[in-house]
Amino acid sequence: MTSSAIIQRNRSRIMTAAMTRLHRKTGGNLLVIKLPDKEINTVEITEGFMKKLLLRFEWLVSCEYGKKEGNSVINTAYENAIAINRDTEYLTESGKLLIDGLLNEVVEYVKNKYVSGSGKQ
Repeated sequence: MTSSAIIQRNRSRIMTAAMTRLHRKTGGNLLVIKLPDKEINTVEITEGFMKKLLLRFEWLVSCEYGKKEGNSVINTAYENAIAINRDTEYLTESGKLLIDGLLNEVVEYVKNKYVSGSGKQ
């Protein structure tokens, strides 16, 4: 199996485990963001959205380390992010940190967009 195929397989596993975790924590797939002035905004987290976040992570790693070494770093990060128990795959503490970091970037983006005025209705 090629490095790209392994990364793709692990990305899919992380995506599924992350969506399961989000649904278990929130009862749905919405990320609720508290904005200034006591306003609330929601962002729907779909599998496609999660895939784009993981691809962004991969792109950033590849920019930092180059393609060959970047693939190795991504592979290691993804392998450490997911574990399998008797019933299903789940995020490890490392995986939770990775996903939480990506979701925090979304929260910061929405807040910055709101503060700049382009997010107000």
